[in-house]
Amino acid sequence: MPELAWSWIDLAQLVLAVVLGCLIGYLRELAHKPAGITTITLVTLTATLIMQLSYKLPSSGGIVGDPARLAAAVITGIGFLGAGVILRHGTHVQGITTAATIWLMAGVGLAIGAGYYIPAMVVVLLAWIGFLVDPYTQRFIEQRRKKLTEERTKDSQRRG
Repeated sequence: MPELAWSWIDLAQLVLAVVLGCLIGYLRELAHKPAGITTITLVTLTATLIMQLSYKLPSSGGIVGDPARLAAAVITGIGFLGAGVILRHGTHVQGITTAATIWLMAGVGLAIGAGYYIPAMVVVLLAWIGFLVDPYTQRFIEQRRKKLTEERTKDSQRRG
């Protein structure tokens, strides 16, 4: 069995994965979404660990390998997990944002495990901002739709 050398940096990466996963998971929890703190944190943490292993396994015990292969497997696996949370009810589709969030946080975990801390933190910050702005954006869009519908109704009444 190969001996894997772990460092404080590896442990810090795992802690960062938990912190960033909790940040996004918290927002999803507040929105009463099915993938909340626990799910999002586990996805981020697992992706980080798998990326760490993808770098360490080839260098331990003379194993030859490509670190990108495990990362690709994470992306594929997350695709199946994400597909499982998307539900269709007639013409209404639900769960797409949850699936995208799971996919995003798997990518964040892979970035952390590969040592790309700043991009991972920037992506989480941008996602955080997006989630915070979303209710206001949705409200604006609904008001705009309502106004356009009223204008069309008035136009058709004038013509008819």
